[in-house]
Amino acid sequence: MELQSAADPLKKVAAGERAIQVDGADYSILQLQAKGEPVAIVYAREGSPLITGPAAVMQAAPNPNAARLFYSWAMGSECQQLNVDQAGLRSAHALVRERPGRKPLSEIKLMREDAAAVEAHADEIKARYSAIFGV
Repeated sequence: MELQSAADPLKKVAAGERAIQVDGADYSILQLQAKGEPVAIVYAREGSPLITGPAAVMQAAPNPNAARLFYSWAMGSECQQLNVDQAGLRSAHALVRERPGRKPLSEIKLMREDAAAVEAHADEIKARYSAIFGV
């Protein structure tokens, strides 16, 4: 199996070497579009995965107060808006505004995550992915 970085599929789609990229990172397509690449985001009618970025302060953090302050800033509207504006990420923060022209998350059919099922069927899922995408 060929090892590749997460950026390789993007480069191959932009270069015309692949017709599609399936990874749930629509923000990466926004970055290609900003560079003028002829790519588009397509959300599956059956549902698209919502990949979250959990964060927390560890119980045994060496500087728990500093960690709480950073967490508070990172989850606040200023930083969340920066994530949307600069990185193309999405935010659930009520005061954060989506990029103009981007399809709102409320209009995308989302798949429900079932972590236990994914763990139980991990080998089967990986084998099927490899068979479909030839990686």
